Amino acid sequence: MAKARVLVVDDQRYFRELVEGLLTEEGFEALTAASGEEALRILEKSRFDVVVTDLVMPGMDGCELVHRIKQQNADQDIVVVTGVVDVKTAVEAMKLGATDYLLKPFDRGSLAGAIESILQQRRLKLEHARLLAENIEYLGERALFERSLKLFSRLTVAPLCEAIVEGLCLETQAQRGVLWALRPEGGALELCAARGLVRLEEEPKRLDPAELTAPLGPDSGRVQGLGGRGDPERAAELQVILRAEGRPVGLARLGDKLGGELFDAIDTSSAERFAGFAETALQNAMRFRALERRSLQDPVTGAYIHEYFEDVTRNELEKANRFGRCFSVLRLDAGDLEPVRLEYGEARLDGWLARLASQVRGMLRATDVLAIDARRRLWVLLPEVDALGAARLRERARSALQASELVSAVDPARARPEVAVATYPADGAQLEALVRTLESRLEEARASRGRIVELERMGLAEGLRSLLERGRPARAETASQIARFVLDEVGRRPEERRLVFVGPGRVLSDAVAEGLAALKGVPLRAEIAVVAEGDRPASADADVAWVAPGRLPGAPPFLIHYGEGAPYCLVRGEGDDRRMYHTRDRSLVEHLALRLRRELAVRHPVDGALGRAFA
Repeated sequence: MAKARVLVVDDQRYFRELVEGLLTEEGFEALTAASGEEALRILEKSRFDVVVTDLVMPGMDGCELVHRIKQQNADQDIVVVTGVVDVKTAVEAMKLGATDYLLKPFDRGSLAGAIESILQQRRLKLEHARLLAENIEYLGERALFERSLKLFSRLTVAPLCEAIVEGLCLETQAQRGVLWALRPEGGALELCAARGLVRLEEEPKRLDPAELTAPLGPDSGRVQGLGGRGDPERAAELQVILRAEGRPVGLARLGDKLGGELFDAIDTSSAERFAGFAETALQNAMRFRALERRSLQDPVTGAYIHEYFEDVTRNELEKANRFGRCFSVLRLDAGDLEPVRLEYGEARLDGWLARLASQVRGMLRATDVLAIDARRRLWVLLPEVDALGAARLRERARSALQASELVSAVDPARARPEVAVATYPADGAQLEALVRTLESRLEEARASRGRIVELERMGLAEGLRSLLERGRPARAETASQIARFVLDEVGRRPEERRLVFVGPGRVLSDAVAEGLAALKGVPLRAEIAVVAEGDRPASADADVAWVAPGRLPGAPPFLIHYGEGAPYCLVRGEGDDRRMYHTRDRSLVEHLALRLRRELAVRHPVDGALGRAFA
């Protein structure tokens, strides 16, 4: 007896006969149709367990066929077959109700596996329907089944994870639940959903499956009890593992059962059954996400289209807001490229853009998202990267942009290529606010580019002196007050990452000494370096780097502050020179701070954290 009846639809005779042969060898009964119209006529007279259809056909295409079949029989399972270039069409077919998809070319195992998976899910549904019809299961089983089926209506991972946590908590009467799910690029499990009284700051943002406990093995059960207080049948917490193809794709931890009781065997069984549905739903959502990502890439550069970038950034904003994270957005703008297109042609411009995008992609992590918009500007989403990490990438990206063939072909007077970054939440709590910040910073960077170019041609000390020449007379105590204020600000917000470089000289020495004394013992995330003679004073914290003035000979007194707070640069004259230069020009201050850090080769205990993203 055949395993199941399968209808194969394709306009190419060779493909129909090939698939028919593969299915017959695997024990299925196969019938073929040469068009969508013929398939509908056959389906009116006969029932099939699965329909396998090509998407690209003359006349009625695969998407229209899926729509027509679902109108006639909403429960009909359909597998669509497509090539890599048509994955966007496959996404539409999935939205219309297709059960699964296969990419050409595929082998016998992939085809049979897809059909067997569908049949297995159908057997599960039929079995539950039979149990419910015969009224064998309790009312709770009915509720479990209905809640589980609702999972399959969600094809987006984030809402699905929320629904999984909610369902697990309802099934077990847990008042607290946390879920980690596999990241889009694979590898680690990322914190993506929580319910109840959860201290998110105490939960790890990521879990490495290789470092988790033994119960995560492929042969272990889905649910394990933790902390049973000596009772092997009960547990204070439940750990639920969701797998796909033998590997963990999700992990949930449940706690605080209602009434202060321990979780028992019934809770474990309920979580086990719900987790079976959750595994399949999560696997489907991840496959759909991968398929959708592939359909939303720019064919020239391989970067994502800007609409997808906006959608991902809004999702990242929601996660960052909920879980207390930061992220940055970077934009590379080469200016008006229309004259380049007219002079060199579309093909050559595309080649330059593709090479620039490839170079930028080489600077990024697997978690970063590179996109391109209609005006051919490159955008980068940098999850969990703060202002310092983004500034380092901006420096490298701008060098790549400036040296690219694309920029060398553009009239500098018209193009003014530049790169800008904005960081959540310091620069905006909504995507629109971050975009406005990027626009203003691009203009600021272009306005200050000439001055930065002048500084790049000078030594550090010479550059600081040239800035001082632009200064104006100021009261003697003004610079000291500013230095105290900046160091006080570091102490008021010790959790913010920043770079602070101070060359106090005689005019700022008292203010800097007082400021450093106030920071002693404070757990800072700032890098502070002092360029001064002598040994580090006892009042200075051990985390403050002390640099001999010989490393910066002839430099006037200065203070540079750059990071998550407002940027600031102060240069002060000594002796009879009462001039003072100060600015909040972000591009200028960023240039000075990163250059000081690089040329003075300062190393702090927190260097690893500061440079982990883009060292």
